[in-house]
Amino acid sequence: MARGQLSRVKVITDSVSDLPQRVAEEHGITVIPVMVHFGLEQYRDRVEMSIREFMRRLPLAKTPPKTSQPAPGDFLQAYQEATADGSSVVSVHPSSRLSGTYQSAVIARSMLEDRDIEVVDTRLASMGQGWVALRAAREAMLGRSKQEVMSAVTRVASSVKTLIVVDTLEYLARNGRIGKAQAWLGTMLKVKPILTLDDGLIAPLEKAVGAARALGRLVDMVRENIELGKRVVLGIVHADAAAQAQRLKEELERLFDIEEVIITETGPAIAANVGPGTYGVMLYQD
Repeated sequence: MARGQLSRVKVITDSVSDLPQRVAEEHGITVIPVMVHFGLEQYRDRVEMSIREFMRRLPLAKTPPKTSQPAPGDFLQAYQEATADGSSVVSVHPSSRLSGTYQSAVIARSMLEDRDIEVVDTRLASMGQGWVALRAAREAMLGRSKQEVMSAVTRVASSVKTLIVVDTLEYLARNGRIGKAQAWLGTMLKVKPILTLDDGLIAPLEKAVGAARALGRLVDMVRENIELGKRVVLGIVHADAAAQAQRLKEELERLFDIEEVIITETGPAIAANVGPGTYGVMLYQD
């Protein structure tokens, strides 16, 4: 399909996806911002508060900042605008076991029963979710039907592997998002835990002692999750850890034949829960 030609399938996601703005715009993806709360102050992620400003304020906050899902009305407006010309919508969101965003989108869809809207619980977050939205948009730009787009969405969502190193479990614990890693609390002094998403919940994979060993072990885990002969797509995400993210990218590109890589700084929805110093990779293969 030529650039600029009307797509009959439109893709909507939210800012938990961590898609760089340029990438979202190039692929016609509508991104609904989640809400960021510092006490009684409320901001729309990346619209009224930048990632840099959030990270500056995060360690200074007297009470932990919170994030909340967009209101159903935010999705309702986006759906109405997207379907006004008869287009279908594929709406891609983070794990419903971590966020209420999927439920907000479902409520909005229920108000538009005459429109063709598919709401997807990816069971992922950050660039894992971002890859699903991006693949959906690329299929739509090729003129695929909604059924074909959804087939690609299902395939990618089930294929993404999430591997992240957190500097501390403190942020996950205080925000109630620690999941199956709860058992590691109280034992994590200088140990850098490596976590994953298991059926939409945060789960522990391994303890890696020291920063250098953590990065090396993360690279080993990527190797263990790559099947030779298939193209590799990598999303490298970090929370105020640009140096580690760049080192990880360079190491992975040295070892593997990477089809595509995107480095992105995670926004408040993720950073508020994992804390500064977190970095990781979301990968899949076709």
